[in-house]
Amino acid sequence: MRSILWVILTACLIAGCASQPAASPASSTAPVPLATVAAGSKSTITLAPKASDDADLTEVLRGVKMIQSGQIMAAIDGPLNGIVHKYEAQYGAPPKDIYSARGMADAVLYAGLGASQKRNVQVLGPAWAEAYWARGYAYGEMARYDDEEVELGKALALAPFDAQYNNELGYVMIQKRDWNKALSLYETGEAYAQISMGDDAAHGQCVALRGQGYALVELHRLDEAMAKYRECLKITPNEPKSLGEIGYIEDLKKKQSSQ
Repeated sequence: MRSILWVILTACLIAGCASQPAASPASSTAPVPLATVAAGSKSTITLAPKASDDADLTEVLRGVKMIQSGQIMAAIDGPLNGIVHKYEAQYGAPPKDIYSARGMADAVLYAGLGASQKRNVQVLGPAWAEAYWARGYAYGEMARYDDEEVELGKALALAPFDAQYNNELGYVMIQKRDWNKALSLYETGEAYAQISMGDDAAHGQCVALRGQGYALVELHRLDEAMAKYRECLKITPNEPKSLGEIGYIEDLKKKQSSQ
């Protein structure tokens, strides 16, 4: 089966998409998009050399460190809300025809999506979606899973093919015992880990495969679950969680066969 990325880029080529370098930005505190799409009979994708939101990412990281040190509400009320409010004020909430990408690979994916659908879109750097993710992380630390789900949903609205966000929302669905939704999210996480997670792609794929395995066990689809854990072991040999879950499934199957 062809990947969604291939379908999007093929559609872009058929539509006559062109790409060009971005013009030098004027001095401004506003984020410079990684990519923009001007839709038309020939959709034009304009690529920038890098994201301009390093300072915003630094602020998000400051919020994450505050969460990890136990200053959870201070992180939400301080740096994380500050970044979210900045972007929402500029682009609206919920955003329309705006994406947030970690790098050029997923920026091109989102730009191609806009071009194939004849939509004018902007692809920003990662700070906005990361701020929503970090607020979700904070709520998760307080076991406020409904709030975490809302924030991760906002992150995914900006970055629907981001493996980390899909995996983490999958984990929330595990907590809420929505096995089918968890399975779907983890499948998306697996599919796009190579594009959106860079050097962490193997880790992201294994997280997604283990999440699928967990959901499949709960759905009583043991053979499929076993296969997912074994796929993880192909990526990371002797990965302890997968080995443990395989042992658990084998015990379950033995009990079932003896009944």
